[in-house]
Amino acid sequence: MAGLDKILGSIKAESDEAVAARIDEARQRAEAIKKEAEDSVKDECTGIEERGKRNAEDTVSRAESAAALLKRKAVLAEKQAMIAEVFDEAKQKLLELPDDKYVDTITQIAVKNALPQEGSIIFSAADKKRLPSSFESDLNSRLKGGKLKVSDDTIDTVGGFVLSYGGIEQNCTFAALIEAEREKLTDKVSKILFDKAEA
Repeated sequence: MAGLDKILGSIKAESDEAVAARIDEARQRAEAIKKEAEDSVKDECTGIEERGKRNAEDTVSRAESAAALLKRKAVLAEKQAMIAEVFDEAKQKLLELPDDKYVDTITQIAVKNALPQEGSIIFSAADKKRLPSSFESDLNSRLKGGKLKVSDDTIDTVGGFVLSYGGIEQNCTFAALIEAEREKLTDKVSKILFDKAEA
């Protein structure tokens, strides 16, 4: 019986050793899995943080670009409004010239734009009243070829006139002349208005 107890004791000891070894191995595996999971979570957190930081930087950069674009558009719109105001003021100054200077300006524009053929010059009703009785003869004496007759017809405009040659019309109203020169003059006006302010 003592031998059986001894054998059973030996089996139990071996069994206890095997169980302890298995438990130790399982514990080590669990620790390794836990460490691997912690490292994976840490890496994932670092990745999320870096992606979040990049996304935040991208968002800030896009917002700054959008704000800069809006600012440039607002500045450009304001500059264009100021330039338009300058052209409007120029037109208004032409309209407010005393009659003699106004007629002289009209005459110069007609001489510059007249064709060397017979035609008519059409004014607004208000401008016709500003013309002296000698306007037609004075104008024709300055033309180099061709002849213009002041038309009985009127146009609906403020300042300037229309030249008519047998159905072909040339718009010499102040609005049309200023618009035709606007592109060339805009750069000059812009330099005068803004170069000193931006220096």
